[in-house]
Parts: sequence; structure tokens; C-alpha cells
Amino acid sequence: MHQINVFFVNDVSVLVYALATLTLLALPKISADFSASRYWAFACGLQACRHALDFFYGTLLYLDIAETFFFFAYASVLWLGVRFCLHQSFHVIEMMSGLAIAVMWVLVTHLSEFTGGGRVASKVVYPVFIFLAIAISAWRYRANANSASSLVIPLAALLMTDAVILLLLNLFEEFSNPGQILRGGRNLIEISVIFLTILSEISRLNEKLLSQKNEEKLSLKEDETKLQQARMILFEKIFQLVPDALLITRDSDGRYLEVNRHWERITGYSREESLGCFPGELNLWGDASVREKMQSLLREDGEVFRFDAEFRHKNGHLFHVSISATRFSAGEETYVMYVMQDITALHEAEVKREIAECELQEREKILSTVFQLVPETLTITKLESGQYLDVNRNWEPLSGYTRNEAIGHTSAELNLWADPQQRTDLIARINSDGEVRDVQVAFRHKDGHIIQCCISGTRFGLENKEYLLLTSRSIEADIQAENARVAAENLTRENEKKYATLFQLSPIPLGLMDIDERQILEINDIWGRQFGYVRDQVCNARHAYHFWISDQQPEMAIQQLLSGKNVEQVEVSVRHASGNVMTCLMSARLMNVNTGTVCIFSLMDVTRQYQIEKEIREISNELELRVEQRTQNLQETNAELACAMESLRHTQEELIRSEKMAALGSLVAGIAHELNTPLGNSVTVASTLQDQTREFSAMISAGQLKRSALDQYLEVATHGADLLMRNLEAARDLIGSFKQVAVDQSSNQRRTFDLKLVLDEIVATLAPMYKKTPYTLTLDLQAGIKMDSYPGPLGQIITNFVTNAIVHAFDGRDQGEIRVNSRLVGDSEVEIIFSDDGIGIGESDQKKVFDPFFTTKLGQGGSGLGMNIVYNLVTGVLGGEIRLQSKTGEGTSFILLLPCVAPYISGELPAVQ
Repeated sequence: MHQINVFFVNDVSVLVYALATLTLLALPKISADFSASRYWAFACGLQACRHALDFFYGTLLYLDIAETFFFFAYASVLWLGVRFCLHQSFHVIEMMSGLAIAVMWVLVTHLSEFTGGGRVASKVVYPVFIFLAIAISAWRYRANANSASSLVIPLAALLMTDAVILLLLNLFEEFSNPGQILRGGRNLIEISVIFLTILSEISRLNEKLLSQKNEEKLSLKEDETKLQQARMILFEKIFQLVPDALLITRDSDGRYLEVNRHWERITGYSREESLGCFPGELNLWGDASVREKMQSLLREDGEVFRFDAEFRHKNGHLFHVSISATRFSAGEETYVMYVMQDITALHEAEVKREIAECELQEREKILSTVFQLVPETLTITKLESGQYLDVNRNWEPLSGYTRNEAIGHTSAELNLWADPQQRTDLIARINSDGEVRDVQVAFRHKDGHIIQCCISGTRFGLENKEYLLLTSRSIEADIQAENARVAAENLTRENEKKYATLFQLSPIPLGLMDIDERQILEINDIWGRQFGYVRDQVCNARHAYHFWISDQQPEMAIQQLLSGKNVEQVEVSVRHASGNVMTCLMSARLMNVNTGTVCIFSLMDVTRQYQIEKEIREISNELELRVEQRTQNLQETNAELACAMESLRHTQEELIRSEKMAALGSLVAGIAHELNTPLGNSVTVASTLQDQTREFSAMISAGQLKRSALDQYLEVATHGADLLMRNLEAARDLIGSFKQVAVDQSSNQRRTFDLKLVLDEIVATLAPMYKKTPYTLTLDLQAGIKMDSYPGPLGQIITNFVTNAIVHAFDGRDQGEIRVNSRLVGDSEVEIIFSDDGIGIGESDQKKVFDPFFTTKLGQGGSGLGMNIVYNLVTGVLGGEIRLQSKTGEGTSFILLLPCVAPYISGELPAVQ
């Protein structure tokens, strides 16, 4: 039973020491000065470990040694705690030396065979010595007011008792009744020591806290006194150092009690002059009613804040002040403290600011108006996010979004950019260069269609934020205009190329002349071939007229052009490079080009034509002489024949002048030959009748007339008269046809005629031309075709066709056929086909047949004007069309499509019926 109680006490001791350890460890957390608590906590921990080893006491030697070591350590640490608690010094080296000796003694006595009182003494002497030392230390400082003396004495008594019990335990057996009682008593004493230690620490903690509190109260009082003194000093300094004028007055009568040093600076009155004065004495207020108003506000609200008033300085000038006033009480008296600030400069600045604000508002209004009235679209966005802050009135027509729809939203939210990468690239360029100019981008309109725009942007900063100003304008019209311009330029280049080609390929010499400089700028290729000059000899030469025979001729032409008249077929003389004089027909027009006014002129060489005309005139003169001679012979026979010959002569002259070709001579000779046959026969018959009549008259005179002679004479006369009449009628018919054709071709008079009859008459006049040739002319003409046109040009066309066919179509052949067909096409057109079965026209020559002066018989009498005259007559006067069909070796066909009613020429009379 006793053994069980001992074990129970050990268990309780372990728990008590553990709780004491935790308690003592917590105390230093409350106060940083409790180093003794740490030692005592360590001592309690050692005791807990020692009592835990008591369970195995007597069973294992090393546990017994360990228990002894824990007990020694407990005693040592407990002693250190007491020394710290009593604020006593301790000698660690001496204590450690004693502990080492005691430990060595225990080890020697327990590990050797040493038994008896020495072994027991080794376990007791050191703790007893320590306990006695603790008791002595506690007793020596029992009266120390700064320590827990009331607890130190019981602690010393308990430790002395523990030392006595420890000595007595060596006299009894451990498990004897007295030993168990002493051991239990010792455990109770040790637990009591722990409780006293904890109570001692708590008591010390209370004393320390109370002492600290008292010290803090005392310090607080001292600090408060010092603070009040410092406040007074600080108030005085602040009162004087405040940059504004301060004034303290008595509320009851307004008497000035105190002013600071800035009072004199503002008012001009010193402190001595101001103290004790009343408000009216210094005459500070510019308007006393303003002071009354301020005092009224002060009485109502107890304070006034920034009340503006006008003060009068000591020297008399007025200035503006801002007054703030507060009423306060001190004791039983009420005072007012005024804070006055000279705001004259501020007032002036405020006036200036108001003026500046007005100007700024006006400027902002102008800028806002300009922002809205700029013809281009302006937008202001945040650079980082693209959020729209403002847009002008042109935004909605460009994008389709209203101003309210755009502001606060980003371009991405509006899906404005057709290609968002363009904005990314634009922002990158702006971040790099600060701005961009005239960048073409694509925007998406609200309705979805794409708009090509030209934008410029500038980055600017405001209040540490980056913004972007963009100007945008639609360039759809510009693109269209540019496309149109490019197309126009391309068309112009094509036209220039075409006209340059036409200029160079023209069969007529063409030139361009600068009117101002009188210099030839350009000539075509045919110019050099026709006149023998190279381009550099003519173009940009100093003397533009060096190849003209007379400088007056081109100068007169230029003056005529400058007067507003065109130059048409003016005869001029030019000098060939070889020196020969050439006759040309010049036509000219004025043109306006980028470089100024130029003249384009053509020179048609008519030298050969004039020579041919001269030859024709000579032949005509010769024919006229021959016809006159024959006509004189015929006039002796018959006056009618003479008149016919005279008419024929006039007809021949008109035909020669209209055709202007050398073939006219042979044609007239053939006509004369045709007339010579019936007229010669008539002369023969007439001369025979004359001889017979003379013989008949002689027979009558001689009286030898017989009936047979009379019958013979009458028979001869009758037969001769018949022959004479038939020959004269044939001559009359020929002359009539010649006269009709001659009248048509000479007069060019419009009349209504039968096409078949006119073509028959024309072919009849051409009979002498082809009768002596091996070629035949066949007519296949539709009857009844009436035309209101010009028979003269039609006859000239047929004549040129027949002449051209005889000369060119059957070259190298001894036979051939010429055909003339006519038929009515529809109701208003006639088709005339002139064809032959000759050698045909080469494909390369077909394109040049109607060109002037084109002939394959150059130098053989051909002028090259026949087909050109035909083309001009068909397409001009007759108002029709002409086509050429030909294959080499298969013949040639000219197809004329003429209107039954030719177009009227301005000022022309109706057709003759």
C-alpha cells in the first residue's frame, strides 16, 4: 500500500513539474526581465525527468546515475534562478567546478565496488550544499523591498527542510516505513518549492507592473507639464511664424489684444500701435458696412471662412484681404481670432485668371468650332486602347456611326478596321516616329462596305496619358479620279502613239511648227523622202524658213491662222535639198499643247500635177487648133455641123479641165475620129451631088437634057440625099450624147435622171477609147432606176474606172472584158459594180488604191489621183460607199452603194427635172 502511494506521488510530481515548467516558460513572455523564470522552468523540467526515472529506480544502475545527475542539475539551476531573482551575482566557474566534482564522485562511487556511507554521501552532499546556499541567500536578502521577501523566507525554510530530509533518508531503508514517509514528505516539499517559486515570480511580476505603472504616471505628469510648456512656446512661435496676419480681439468690444509680426507687414501698423485699439480707431476697413456684415455672420455661425474685404493700409492705399475668424472662450471671456491674408496679388491674379479663363473658353470654343468644321474627319482616341474620346461632325458620314455611338467605344468594338493589322502597324509607326502622314487604310462602314481612306496621326501626351489625334478622309473619289486619270493618261498615250504613228505614216508630208519661235518641231518620214532633208536639218533650226523660196508665204499663213482662219490648199514654193524648186499646196491648223501653241501643216507636192496640167493645156491647145481647122472645113459644108463642132470644142474644154489628165487628149481625138466618118461621108456625097448638079446644069444649058439623064440625076440626088441624111443624123446623135455628157461633167448640176440612160450615154462617149483595144465593155443595167443626184461626178467615176482598167487591168494580155452592172438595193439605194477579169490588184496595194498619188505606173503617164478622185466623189458628193474586191489573177471589182437621193449640199437648189 505504501509502495502504491509512493508511485502515485511520483506520477503527480511528474505532472506538477511539467505544468510548472510551462507556467514558468510563459512568464518571460509577459515581461522581458524575467530571466529567473527561465532557470526555474528548466529546474522544474529536470525534476520532472528525475521523477520519471524513479519508476526504474533500483533496477538499472545507469538510470540511478542519470536520476542523480538530473537531481544535481535541478539543484544547480534552482540556485541560479534564486540568484537572478534576488539580483545577486553568481560565479558560474565555481558552480560548474563543484557540479563536476559531485558528478565525478557519483560516477566513482556507483561504478566501483565502493559501498556504504560514501556512496550515499555522493548523492546527498552536493544538493544539500546547494539547498543550504539558497536558504542562506534568501535569508540575507529577506528585507529587500524590491524582492518578494514574503515568499523568499518560506522558500528558504522549505529548502532547509528538504536538505534535512535528504540527510535523514540516508539513515533509513528506502522502502521502510520511515523512509517512505520521509520520501513522500520530500516530494511534497519539492512541490511546495515549485508553487512558491511560481508565486514568487507572479508576485515579482505584479510588483514590476505596478512599479512600471507608477513610473508611467509620474512620467506622464512630467510630460504633460513639459507638453503644456512646449505648447505655449510652440503656440507663440506658430502665432508669430504664421505667414498670415493674426489678430485676437475681445468679442464684447472688439478691442485688439494680440497681433503677430505679419500684422505690421500687411496693415502698416506696429504691434505697439495696434494693441489696445478698437476697430474704428485704426480706420482699417475700406467699407464699415462690410465689417458689420462679417460680424453678423460671425455671431450667427461662430466662425467665418475666407471672407473677402477691402482694407486701408496705414499709408492710405486700399488692398484686398481674405479673413477667416473663429470665436472661442477662455475662462469666462469670449474672444475672436482673425486670420487675414493679403490677397491683392491673388485678387489681381484671379482677375487675370478670369480674363484668361474667358480667353481660354473663347479659344476652346474656337478650337471646338474648328474641330467640328475641319473638312476632314477628326478623332481623338486613347493610344493604348483605341477608345474614342471625341469625333467631329464628319465622323458619321464617313463611318456611319453617330458621335454617341462612337464615344466610349474602341475601334475594335465598332469593327471599324477592315484589317486590324493596319492599326497595329500604324500604332507601331506612331510610337516609333511620333506621327504618320498620308497612310492609306481600309475602314469598314457601319453598313459593311469597305471605304478606302487616307489618314494622318499624331501622338500627344496629357496628364501622363497618351492620346492619338487622327485625321481621316475618304479617297474613294480620289482613287476613282486617279484611275480615271491613269486611264486618261493611258488613252492619251495610246492616242499620242496612234496619232504619232498616223503622223509618221501619213503619205502627205506633215510638220509641227512653234508659232512663237517660228521653228519646226517635228516632221514625218515622208517629208525627208519627198524633200530630201534629214530631220536635224529642219527641226529646231534657227532659220525655220530656209527651205521656203519666199519667207512671206509661211509668215502670211501663220498670220492667217492667228487671225482665226484656217489655211486651206495655199500654193507655196519650197526648195528641195538638191536645190530644185517644188510647188506644194499647204494646209495648216493651230493646236494648243502643254508647251504652247503649235501649228500643224501639210505640204502636198503638186509639181508633177502642175506639169501634167501644163501638158494637158498644151495638148488641149493643139487639139483646139486641129479642131478649129477641121471645123472651118466643115463650116463651109454645113452651118449646123460648125455649131456642133463649136459645142464639142466647149465640151472637150470642160472635160479637159475637170479630169486634168493626159488621157483626155486621146479621148477627144477618138471623138473627132468618130465624127469624121459620118462627116467625111457627107462631104463625099455632097461633092458628088455638086458634080452631078453641075453636069445636069450644063446639059440644061446646052439643051441636051434627056429624060434618062433627068431620071439618072434624080436617082443619084435621091440616093445621095439619103446617104447625106443618114450620115448627118449619125453625127447629130453622137454630138447630142457628147453634149449631154459634157454638160453633166462640166456643170455638176443636180438633176433627176434615169440611171440606165445616163450610163449608156457615158459608155457611148467612151467607145472611141476602148474600140481600138482588144477589150470589150459589157453593160448589164437594170431599167427604170430613177436617181436624184449628180450625173456629172457619176460619169467622171465611170470614165476613171474604164481608163484605169484599160491602163492597168490587162497589162500583158491581148484580151479582156469590162463589165458594168447596176441594180436597185431596197427602196433607196443603188448598187453599181464595175468589174474586169484582168490581172487583179496585189493585197499590199489594195490598202493604197484610194490614196492620193498612188500609182503602179509612176513615170509612165499615171498621176495616181484617179482612184482618189473616185473615192472622194463617191463618199462626198454622191454620199455613198465604195468597196474593193480583188485577187491576183482573178480580176478586180469596185462596188458602189449610192443613195437614190444624194445628200443636199448647203445652199443647193432643188434638182432639175
